[in-house]
Amino acid sequence: MVRTLKTGLKGTNISEKDAEEIISGVQEMYDRIPALFRPMLPNLPDVLRRIPASAQKYTLREIIELLDYAYENGLLKR
Repeated sequence: MVRTLKTGLKGTNISEKDAEEIISGVQEMYDRIPALFRPMLPNLPDVLRRIPASAQKYTLREIIELLDYAYENGLLKR
């Protein structure tokens, strides 16, 4: 069975062009991680599913800014 990106986008407002760009960007990020360590990392959808529901009312940009602040100020550890 051939799966298309359009099928995966049903029920979302994500355009096919944006979806391709997002997927490509995430893959590029994973490609920068040494192959030895990749199996130890959870996949990005699993990480995002674990974000508390209270975060859903904020934009991704706002959450990124909050997490950057938390790392810079020792509220989150790497």
